[in-house]
Amino acid sequence: MESHALLALIIFCLCLFCKLCASQDSTEIVLPQGKLEGVYNLYGDYKQYLGIPYASIKERFQEPGDPPSWNGTLDARRRFIKCKQMFSPLKIAVGEEDCLVLNVYTPTLKMPKQLPVMVFIHGGGFYWGSDTDLIYNPKYLIEKKVIVVTVNYRLGAFGFLCLRQKEAPGNVGLKDQLAALKWVKNNIRHFGGNSNAITLFGQSVGAAAVNYLMLSQSGKGLFHRVILESGSVLMPFAFDDDPIKSAAIVASKLGYNTTDPKKLLEIFKSTAADDIVRASYVDPFNNALAPYIFKPCLENPDVSKETIIRAHPNRLLETMKLDNDISMIIGFNNKEGLRYAAHYSFEGIENLNNDFSKALPSNIFFRSKEDKTDFIKEIKSFYFNNKQITSNGLIDYFSDALIVYPTIATVQYLLKNTNVSVYNYYFKYDSLRNLNKLISGLPLTPGANHGDELFYLFNPIIYQPLPMSPNDYTMVNKMTNLWTTFAKTGKPTLSSAKYAWKRSVDKQLNFLELDKNVKMGKMANVKRVKFWTKMYEKYSL
Repeated sequence: MESHALLALIIFCLCLFCKLCASQDSTEIVLPQGKLEGVYNLYGDYKQYLGIPYASIKERFQEPGDPPSWNGTLDARRRFIKCKQMFSPLKIAVGEEDCLVLNVYTPTLKMPKQLPVMVFIHGGGFYWGSDTDLIYNPKYLIEKKVIVVTVNYRLGAFGFLCLRQKEAPGNVGLKDQLAALKWVKNNIRHFGGNSNAITLFGQSVGAAAVNYLMLSQSGKGLFHRVILESGSVLMPFAFDDDPIKSAAIVASKLGYNTTDPKKLLEIFKSTAADDIVRASYVDPFNNALAPYIFKPCLENPDVSKETIIRAHPNRLLETMKLDNDISMIIGFNNKEGLRYAAHYSFEGIENLNNDFSKALPSNIFFRSKEDKTDFIKEIKSFYFNNKQITSNGLIDYFSDALIVYPTIATVQYLLKNTNVSVYNYYFKYDSLRNLNKLISGLPLTPGANHGDELFYLFNPIIYQPLPMSPNDYTMVNKMTNLWTTFAKTGKPTLSSAKYAWKRSVDKQLNFLELDKNVKMGKMANVKRVKFWTKMYEKYSL
């Protein structure tokens, strides 16, 4: 938690600075909504248009409305807008409810033809985060001649209060993303983008959101390729089986005791936004595998204008109908669980030795207390050899439970039930540029923490003072080449690579290992994946 507080503090302190990071030379574009003025960015040879409204919010908790229009010229040079969320270091609510904006970044020079478009969905537990270039500065991607779009969407209760009523149907944060994609489809040509070559990519719960939109008929035709980085619909904090209970928990913190959906609606509608944010806050490590309260849910199609989630994630994957020309990159890092293990290493390994229940996946529903006890015994035997819990064992456990097994299970569904082209990767590269690992508390652990691959795709403003090694530049070039050639052709390629990136096929998962030496390999951690397959079959209802 301390690492995220530090990162959030850095971001907060640099917000004003980032508004000064653009030159005064402006450029204008005329949209159906109105005229807007962008700017040439000083950090790279590209143009940026910041804070463009892509949808409107008519009522709190309801689905997004049409894009708003404006008179005059919208100043899109230095707009910094974030959705309502908790600023963890100070435990204060920040952001705005009216936050449905996106950023568009384009190469400076006019291209002879329309460029492929890459739309990014940020992570943050559906609870925090934004589209800011403090983290998601797209300089490296833009250099490969693509257009990049980053998107804000409603978070926490404002995006994921799910009461299955018309006034709070649930998943409006996902529907915000859908509205953003419709806006991109209809407007990106004004920026030089190809509306028929849109790649949707995301990280962590952003990847889970991409996965949901991929599985929804509502997303059909709005994008053509997807990239899932360390996330899928099967990750423990990507779905809420009992959203009414979740809403009631927050209502109880506000002083109300009810599980009646209609009463809950009135409570949330009448409560100040900042009070909702504060009441929704939980220490992520009270349950590391389900750290946030509000998540995507099963919708009631009778009250939703546009239904995203019509069934449980497993059922969605079993029954999905996807276009054959959809292609996917999907993968994970080799130390995904490091941030959680680091916390427990300093504040609670002994507590976990005594009570492991706070570290169990929220998407396993035990038939009895005995089953839960047996599950914990098997976990301790497999990962810790029935001895004291260790940091390395915790890293493996959290990596597998949070990311690795859900990702592999998602891929196996796709390969079994569709003709989607699937390219798997395994990111292992270790460097001082692995910022998430450096601030996690276990900086000397070899490997890549959750989110560390982002620093080789984006060039965060918060990272500008830190040096890059020749190997770092090489990895940036490899990652951006792979991601952008995929966006352009549907086939990720490296001209200098000794190995072509082989597609995975049913019963044969091929992984591209992203390290100093890029090479093809087989599925990593086979034994651990088989263990989790058995555990879900044995214990989950």
